[in-house]
Order: sequence, then structure tokens, then C-alpha cells
Amino acid sequence: MKWNLSLPSGTKDKLFREANGAYELEQKVNQIVRKRGYQRVDTPLIEFEDVFQADEIEGLLYRFFDKQGRLLVLRPDMTMPIGRVAATAGIQPPLKLSYSGRVFRFNSEMTGEQNELTQAGIELIGFSSVKAELECISCAVEILTELNIPNFHFELGHAGLLKEISTYLQLNAEGKRTLKELLSNKNLSALNEFVQQHPSKLDRFIKELPKLFGDVSVVLAAAEAMLPEETAIAAVLEEINKMAQLITLTHPDISLTVDLGSVALMDYYTGILFNGYADLIPEIFLRGGRYDHLVEQFGHTRIPAVGLGINLDTLVALQYRLGILADLEHAKVLVHASLEDIAIAQKFVCQSENSELSLFDTWEEALAYGEKWAYDEVILIQGKEIIRVKAGEQNEE
Repeated sequence: MKWNLSLPSGTKDKLFREANGAYELEQKVNQIVRKRGYQRVDTPLIEFEDVFQADEIEGLLYRFFDKQGRLLVLRPDMTMPIGRVAATAGIQPPLKLSYSGRVFRFNSEMTGEQNELTQAGIELIGFSSVKAELECISCAVEILTELNIPNFHFELGHAGLLKEISTYLQLNAEGKRTLKELLSNKNLSALNEFVQQHPSKLDRFIKELPKLFGDVSVVLAAAEAMLPEETAIAAVLEEINKMAQLITLTHPDISLTVDLGSVALMDYYTGILFNGYADLIPEIFLRGGRYDHLVEQFGHTRIPAVGLGINLDTLVALQYRLGILADLEHAKVLVHASLEDIAIAQKFVCQSENSELSLFDTWEEALAYGEKWAYDEVILIQGKEIIRVKAGEQNEE
């Protein structure tokens, strides 16, 4: 089979309006975060594999070797490289950073998932205040509102829940991975078996975790009623409650719920988590949260941080479906000239709005092209003479 006629699984070509719309959407997001005071950073598409030492993405990496035999990967994540930058570039926090670009994650064939994604996001490095989490939500609200994303919704969680449960049960690394997978898949029967194997005063709470989602006050009250006295989990629930109150106070009109059974996609998260959903989007398209220890894996002392990432490809597809993707604009006037008059025609195009230079040899070809692509008029330049013809007509005006 000739593979040069095909695309790798999970990739696609974007043509014309979709490509232009994707570009315009990315630019609009970048403009919004720039106005909010973020400084853009661009990290390489290729990194050493050591940057991405995490179990969650072990099977997702596109790996290859350089000429020195060192193992490289296509970046599967944007936050880890920014953590590397914060730890090694000598820049002093606090920092408000923004990014956009491609990430690559190898998913199994036939799943329908894209292996090449365009992400945009923000990272607040060196901010320990809950105002940083609120800023992420506020920035997301502005972006989604500007992009006309209908009925978007935010869901809160906390990475500390899994940590505190694992500590309480004294789980080893394998046990923690198993519990995380069961919660992620909301596997109730397997979770019941897990609880039987690790009995404790948290049995009821753990078994009910996949069901503890919905209205913030209702879910938190139900969760608190299941907890034994004096556990660190109570403090985690209170942190979620305070964050929810702050978000509701700042953005009273947005939809907000909680899911105590949600787990962080990446292990570097340490605190509040937030996911974004919207009508007609079947998956989570926005993820973020607090990660206070990421830079430590690059040899730096602890720096508190919060980040947010958005899957722009999902929003492009939604805008296309809703008919609100940026239009593919083209010039309204086609300017034709012979090679002898091409310099005059080029100057005319530079000085005229919505005009484009004809690249055809003959005037007849230019007229036919103008009619086919609905130009308002086709102009013929002959020395000092300018002949204007409405597209589709052969009569000179």
C-alpha cells in the first residue's frame, strides 16, 4: 500500500473555511488572553522523553530517536514543557503565561479520537491565592462567551480527594492507580470489590463517590454525612465549597456543579480541578486545576501554579456545526494585465481594497474565473487604460 496517499490514524486535513476558521478562532483566543495580561510562550514540538515522565501518558507518546540515539517525543501536553521553562529558564515568578499549539497523543485505532490536537491555555505560575483559580474560570467564561459557545457548564473536583483516600487506606502506587482507574471509569461493581479488599471507615464514602455529582451544596452535604470524624477529606470538601461560592459570587449566571468522583487527567494536579462542557459537545473540552509541585520534577523548589487548557479543535467543529465559524473571505475585484503591464496592476492591487491580481495568461480566462468564483468585477489594465467588467458580463462599462 502507498502510505503517501493516506493520513496517519487520528489526523486530518483542514481545508479552506475550516482551516481559516480554526486560525481565526485561535487568534481570537490569543487576543483575549493578551488583553488579560498574559505573556505568550512557545515551546518546541519535540522534547526529550524525560520531560513527560508520567504513567498517565506512557502509552500515548509518539517516540523517536535523534542522531545521537537520544529518545525524543512529540509533546502530548503543554503544561509540562511550561513547567520545564519555569524551572530552567531563569525567569522569576509570578508569571501569567499563555500558549497555543499542537499536541500529539497516540490513541488506539478505531476509537474515533484525534491523535493531533490544537490546544490553547493559560498558566499562572507563582500564585497561591484562590484568585488564580477564579482567574482561570473568569478567563474561560470570557473566551467561551466571545466564541458564542452555547450553554457551557463548569464542573469542580479536587485532586486531593484521591490523595487523601490513598493515604487513609495506606495504598501503594499500584493500589492508587487501581483506585484512580475505577473512579475514572465509574466502575461501581469493581469499586465495591476494591472496598472489600481495603476495608475502612471510608467504605461507604468510597463506594458512593461515582454517584456524588450534581448540585454543589447537595453533593457536599451528602459527602460530609458519610465521612468519619477528623479526616483530611473534610478540609478538601470545604475547599471545594469555598471555591464554588467564590465562582457563583463572581459569575452568578454560569452553570456550576461538582463531581467528587472525577480524577485528574494528569498526576501533577494537587488541588481544585475544573472541567468544561457545552451543549452538542460529547466530551470534556476544557480542563484545568492547581498543580503546586510540577517544577520539582525539574529540580526546582516548589512553585504554586494553576492552569487551564482548551481543545480548540472541538470548538472549531462546534462553530462549524452551528454555522458561526468565521467566513472564508476572498477579494471582490480581480485585476488582470499582460506581463508588460503587470507592475502597474500590482501597484493598483496594493492601493485598492478587496482586490486580487489575476495570474492567468488571457483576459478570457480571468473573466471565466471571475464569474465562477463570484467576484464583483474583473478589471483589465492596459497601460493607462482601466476596463471594468461586472463578473459574468462581457460588456465593458
